[in-house]
Amino acid sequence: MSSRVNDGHIAIIGTGFSGLCMAIELKKKGIDDFVLYERADDVGGTWRDNTYPGAACDVPSVLYSYSFAQNPNWTRIFPPWSELLDYLRSVAAQYDLLPHIRFGVEVSEMRFDEDRLRWNIQFASGESVTAAVVVNGSGGLSNPYIPQLPGLESFEGAAFHSAKWRHDLDMSGRRVAVIGSGASAIQFVPEIAPHTETLHVFQRSPNWVMPRGDAALSPATRERFSRRPYRQRWLRWRTYWAFEKLASAFLGNRKLVEQYRSQALANLQQQVPDSDLRQKVTPDYDPGCKRRLISDDWYPALQRENVHLNTSGVSEIRPHSIIDSEGAEHEVDTLIFATGFQATSFLAPMKVFGREGVELSDSWREGAATKLGLASAAFPNLWFLNGPNTGLGHNSIIFMIEAQARYIASAVQYMRRKSISALELDRTVQTGSYAATQERMRRTVWASGGCDSWYQSADGRIDTLWPASTIEYWLRTRLFRKSDFRALTTGKG
Repeated sequence: MSSRVNDGHIAIIGTGFSGLCMAIELKKKGIDDFVLYERADDVGGTWRDNTYPGAACDVPSVLYSYSFAQNPNWTRIFPPWSELLDYLRSVAAQYDLLPHIRFGVEVSEMRFDEDRLRWNIQFASGESVTAAVVVNGSGGLSNPYIPQLPGLESFEGAAFHSAKWRHDLDMSGRRVAVIGSGASAIQFVPEIAPHTETLHVFQRSPNWVMPRGDAALSPATRERFSRRPYRQRWLRWRTYWAFEKLASAFLGNRKLVEQYRSQALANLQQQVPDSDLRQKVTPDYDPGCKRRLISDDWYPALQRENVHLNTSGVSEIRPHSIIDSEGAEHEVDTLIFATGFQATSFLAPMKVFGREGVELSDSWREGAATKLGLASAAFPNLWFLNGPNTGLGHNSIIFMIEAQARYIASAVQYMRRKSISALELDRTVQTGSYAATQERMRRTVWASGGCDSWYQSADGRIDTLWPASTIEYWLRTRLFRKSDFRALTTGKG
């Protein structure tokens, strides 16, 4: 593999929304000596892997897409996974990215060579390459999380994570247990519930759920978008600003938080007449503290005769059953984990070693310190897309990815124009930036809303989300700030 690329190329890890966007931004600047490394056999990232029944985006299609590659052919307001995958395939083809992609190669380790100012990239296969610049676009939702429940290894039925859906299994007549009740579960539970004999949903804590309001986009609408693209672009901006208003609530506006709570409670009251069930699914924390969920069929699914909501928790897994925390036994033949992803582990299980042998996960043990989630001190020429403190709880992550990719492409262009071998983020800049981010985070609903969520690390820090508006992020990434970095010209810089 080493012979197929030059020593000074740019390595992009992943071919989801992040990786493809990075490649396109480089091409826009006339830079084409990049290679995208993809562990799977197709592009798509999250939308290649998550194919469970009902899998769809919770951001409208008009906004959950690249600003430079609008698609007039979406069939619904909220696109299913298959349309998103087709969209990414079409974008990869449109921008001639496929010749740049090496499929079936999984990065296991990266080490920065201080003498050559190059990254040594090791693949799981044992092969390796070197690269001048590395951009990680593997995403935070790429490694499924399965809790280590007592007795799990003894279970004799089918057990899988929702991100690894068993399409060979017919759910008809099965006795299913779903562990989790978050963003994935509220999509697939209504889809499989009519087919199962029994369906036990084990809920750790309830979520605030608002109506989805999905609908088909008529052929006439699609034709109108195709013939007059400005109409779709106008709708995109209108949708963007509607979502951006949520930022005020989640960033500390109590009046808007209570308004959101009232609307969600009204939706709950209307959809769940049974007071006992309604109590079980009513959160005791502020709206927005956990991921914002939307659904029109989650509450109806929980009221089916064959569906049972369990809020006591799982105590033990046995070969053919689950024991809940109250000691009751529930016979099941299928376990589905809707337990999310290792979002706070960032690049793990990949090992990344920077200057002086420092390992990235060790460097971030006391906090994933970066500048705008883009770069980290001691790791020259390593850039992050959708990195620490750039996730969103209210708007489209594609907006953030585009801002990041533009910034990184500008940095690479600057390096080449000035013949700089490597750039390293100044540690003082990083320290100040991270401290300011964490200070602002304390005022948000994610930190003060009274919940535990996947946004948080084990010690309660929130290194996943951006604690401000997306407009502010866009403004702060418009221009590459060379003063935030120092140029390395020799191995020891």
